[in-house]
Amino acid sequence: MSRFTDRVAIVTGAGAGIGRAAAERIASEGGSVAVFDISAERAEESARTIAGAGGSATPFAVDVSDPDQVRGAVDEVVATLGVPFSLVNSAGILRISPALEMSADDFDTVLGVNLRGVFLMATAVARHMVAAKRPGRIVNVSSIHSVISLREAAAYAASKGGIEALTFTLAGEWAEHGITVNAVRPGATWSALTTPLYTDDVVASLNRRIPLGAVARAEQVAAAIAYLASEDASYSTGATLSVDGGYTINGDMPNAVYERD
Repeated sequence: MSRFTDRVAIVTGAGAGIGRAAAERIASEGGSVAVFDISAERAEESARTIAGAGGSATPFAVDVSDPDQVRGAVDEVVATLGVPFSLVNSAGILRISPALEMSADDFDTVLGVNLRGVFLMATAVARHMVAAKRPGRIVNVSSIHSVISLREAAAYAASKGGIEALTFTLAGEWAEHGITVNAVRPGATWSALTTPLYTDDVVASLNRRIPLGAVARAEQVAAAIAYLASEDASYSTGATLSVDGGYTINGDMPNAVYERD
C-alpha cells in the first residue's frame, strides 16, 4: 500500500514549483490532493496533470492570506473529500527591494502570504483534525534564508524565520492531539519563484557554493515533504529538515589555497 492511500492532503502553492511537485508526489503515492493556489488557472492545470498521471486532485482557487477564503476552502475540502491527514504549506511570494526602499505595504504583503497564510491554513485544518479526533501531519516550507541572509529580501527572510518559530510552537501545542508539525528548509531550488533570478552567473556561483554541486530540483524537496507528511514521520515534530545540498554547513573560504606539509 502506498503511503497516502485513502488519505486526503491539502497542498498550498500547488500550482507551481515546490508546491506542485509535492502535490504530484503525494498523489503518485495514492493521496487525494486538494490543490490550493491563488490562481484558478494554475490550480486547474496542476490538477489536470495529476489526473493525467492517474492521480486524484481537486483544484481550489484560494488566497491563503484571506481568513474567509481559507476557512471556506478548507470546509469545502472536508465536506467533499474528508478530513485531511496532511497539510503542506508551500505558498510563498518574494519581493526584492533594499530594506530602506521597501514599503510597509510590500512588507505586509509578503508576511501576509508567507507567514499569516501558514498560520491561517494550519489552524483551519487542525481544528477539523481535533474535532474529528484524528492525527495529522502539517509540513511548512521554510528557506535557508531563515538562517542565512539574503540581500534585499528582508520581508522574505523574516517570514521564513517566522515559519520555523511557528512550526515548533504549534508542534508543542498540538502534540497531544497526534498532530505533528514540521518544516523543510530548501536551499537554492529551481521554481517559478527563483527561475527569473537564476542567471547563468548566479547558477554558476550557486553550484560552486553548494557542496553537492547543483541547484535542487523541486522534486528533490518534494521527496522530503512527502516523508514528513506521511506516517513514516510519526515520531518527528517541531523539526526543520534542511534540503539544501549542504549549503548551510559549507564553511569553506572561496578560492582559498591551503599550504600542506
